[in-house]
Amino acid sequence: MPYYKFKQNDIFYNTLETKPEVTFDINDKKVYYNKLNAQSGAFVENITHVPVGHVSLYELNVDRPSDSLIHPFITKEGSFETLQGTSIVDYNTVFQYGDTVTGSYPLSSSLTRERFIANHGTTNPTGSHILALKNTLNYYTSLSPHYSFSSNLGDKSTQPLSLLYVPSIFYGSTINRGSVDLKFFISGTLAARVQDSNYNGELIQTSGTPFAQGNGAGKVAGVVLYDEGVIILTGSWSLDANTYDLGGSSSENPSWIAFGAGANDSSATVSPSASFSFNFKGVKDVETITMFAHANKNELNYSTNRTYTNYASASVLLPLTGTKSYSENNKIPLINTVSSSFYNYEEKFKHQTFISKIGIYDEKKNLIAVANLATPIKKTAERDFTFKLKLDI
Repeated sequence: MPYYKFKQNDIFYNTLETKPEVTFDINDKKVYYNKLNAQSGAFVENITHVPVGHVSLYELNVDRPSDSLIHPFITKEGSFETLQGTSIVDYNTVFQYGDTVTGSYPLSSSLTRERFIANHGTTNPTGSHILALKNTLNYYTSLSPHYSFSSNLGDKSTQPLSLLYVPSIFYGSTINRGSVDLKFFISGTLAARVQDSNYNGELIQTSGTPFAQGNGAGKVAGVVLYDEGVIILTGSWSLDANTYDLGGSSSENPSWIAFGAGANDSSATVSPSASFSFNFKGVKDVETITMFAHANKNELNYSTNRTYTNYASASVLLPLTGTKSYSENNKIPLINTVSSSFYNYEEKFKHQTFISKIGIYDEKKNLIAVANLATPIKKTAERDFTFKLKLDI
């Protein structure tokens, strides 16, 4: 089998910026990611072993029996290595030398929501996560004054609001500007919709029922922290005249603060007639390597497939022996693979092979990748080819 070394102009590295679209649907205290429901398997009801609406990090234990899940482990020894999440105190006191420190799989991630009542930053300053976003919000004020933590537009430490947390595994490096779209449904009817229509992070109410538009048309219902994956909803105007159970202490008129009720927020009750849709696009950079593999003329015209040689005569397979040498017979005839269009007529012999796979090797000739051609390519002495191989790295 011949080996060829890639030349300087045969390898190119590129970065592709992709913008995958993500959809979260929330209804009856359940989150659905990209319209996916549970996928039943041979051993479990959901092959990922994680709740609906979650992604399985690393995608391990796919459709494995629940009593035989794989998990990380390490033995405590002199190297003092341990698993992430194990405290130094536990490592020194709980585990003895020779003990096995184990982790757990599967790990999962999903959209979560957190709601804050009025004056949350003053009555419980250590438990209000909005205070941790103060510097970040003020940093974004160059995009819009609605980011300001405290201004004439409101004080986010005292006004009621809610936060939507989007883990970075869903969007990549940042949320694409102008892509955030929130829809509030009541009894299956679109009550109101907000969009980042100005590409500056302001979630502006753009459509809805006459009641909702009469109260909030054109108003800013919240802001988007693009790099952090956080949505802050402060819109408190009513979107419907009726009251519903939306995770609060009592029934209330729907508002944007109640958006996403039941999204992994430990809400006690959520009216099944209220549902929510959260759409956005992420930005993910994909590193790719492009390689050009050349099959030149008068090369690659021999096959290692044993059917390529003619075994009709057993004598040709015998090695050449003598008093000073032992060598294979180099005159073993080859099968003529050139087909003829005429019956019972054999075309003149030509070197002809078919390329079906291309192997990529490292400097130590370890096979690291294989490119399979959909259809084998006929290679003759007069033909040359260049195969373009692309690999995400």
